[in-house]
Amino acid sequence: MGIDKELQLSLFHQREEQRRHMEYQKEFGFYKMVVSGNIQEIKKLYTPERVEMASKDAENGVLSKDPLRNERYHFVILAALLTRLCVENGLDREKAYTLSDLYINKMDVCMDIPSILNLHREMVMEYTKQMANLHKENIYSIQVRKAMDYIYTHLNERVTVEELAGTLKLNRSYFSSLFHKETGKTVTAFIREAKIVAALNLLTFSEYDYSDIAEYLGFASQSHFIKCFREQTGYTPKQYRTQFYQPKDLRLPT
Repeated sequence: MGIDKELQLSLFHQREEQRRHMEYQKEFGFYKMVVSGNIQEIKKLYTPERVEMASKDAENGVLSKDPLRNERYHFVILAALLTRLCVENGLDREKAYTLSDLYINKMDVCMDIPSILNLHREMVMEYTKQMANLHKENIYSIQVRKAMDYIYTHLNERVTVEELAGTLKLNRSYFSSLFHKETGKTVTAFIREAKIVAALNLLTFSEYDYSDIAEYLGFASQSHFIKCFREQTGYTPKQYRTQFYQPKDLRLPT
């Protein structure tokens, strides 16, 4: 059978079984919500009831006759689209592709459709939050933006609040208050979270020992690193690497 006839037959079956692809405007509206960082509207799309309905809906089209494999294919396509659109709208390229890699790896160990759909929701929410944070950066004061830049360029050092305030020539108390007011986090918490994000990348894409990573990122000890890592991710560094490590020959192209 020629490709044209196969396409006609497939379209006929889709109409008969009501498996239509998303209308353009609906799809565009969804991605617009993500790239604009509209967390509230995205939450409305992913109520438990709607997630359950999605598990029974074939609206997105059939890429495989096996339902579980079909859901996996759609998940990978969504991850690729979210990554590209968010990068095009200003999200850091490395961060966007790292998120994609992490979620595809998580999806790969899901054994049923509901698990993939729940992860689907988590991934969409995470990209939306990243875009919301990106938009918030535009309203940070120059002092807070400079502090963030300093933190990111000194992740391998033990940066203190006093050091940051001194670098910015600001009173320590005033700086701490300003930073917390604008970011919703203490300076110390922000530094710790930034270091853990860096550790995630090192555990995923390098073979450095846990002790080397802890030392490189300026943690007081390996045990302190493990404690902070578990608090932020729910994994120990060993558990995280065991599940998400990517050998060079298996990484997705960027």
